[in-house]
Amino acid sequence: MKISFHGAARSVTGSRHLIQAGSSRLLLDCGMFQGRRDQAAKLNRHLGFDPKSLTAVCLSHAHIDHSGILPVLAREGYSGSVYMTDATADLTNILLADSARIQQSDCRYVNKRERRRGKDRITPFYSLSDVQTIAQQFSRTRYGTPVQVAPNLNVQFHDAGHILGSAAIWVQHRQRGQSRSLLFSGRPGAGQYAHSPRPPATSALRCAGD
Repeated sequence: MKISFHGAARSVTGSRHLIQAGSSRLLLDCGMFQGRRDQAAKLNRHLGFDPKSLTAVCLSHAHIDHSGILPVLAREGYSGSVYMTDATADLTNILLADSARIQQSDCRYVNKRERRRGKDRITPFYSLSDVQTIAQQFSRTRYGTPVQVAPNLNVQFHDAGHILGSAAIWVQHRQRGQSRSLLFSGRPGAGQYAHSPRPPATSALRCAGD
């Protein structure tokens, strides 16, 4: 099991963590980097991996710094499922649509100012159409229910006590009679795991986002 970090590493925004387990590639969160406009543009347009290469995506919760670049995945060719809890799916639909509208409004304002300086226009990271496309790929799951997202790769969502629907994600990979596990905390809250049994693990790595 190999892990690479494409956001929220030495930072607290833009959570994106890629797990390679055998031939499967699982992305945990796909958040928007929130910061200075130039830096945000670079990090949100260049993800650091090919969306078409992903096997599956799991979302810990709906906050934009964890979910805000999901529509870019669909626009760039990801056609698989995005696994999350029911409540997270409902909230993410609302937040992503709002994010698309804010980007459009922000771009209109900036471009009006930049045209006076003779600079190039900027464009939104994604459109409402991209939001609608990725929303069709949401796969809803319940706390504590194992879900097979790829051959030999299971995930299970556990109540993280952060916001409505938030989850810590337990990932288990089995291969050649061996099992390795990872617990992705997403964003721990005061009530973490209060309503779910602690997930079993042969070995665990806890990765904290914002």
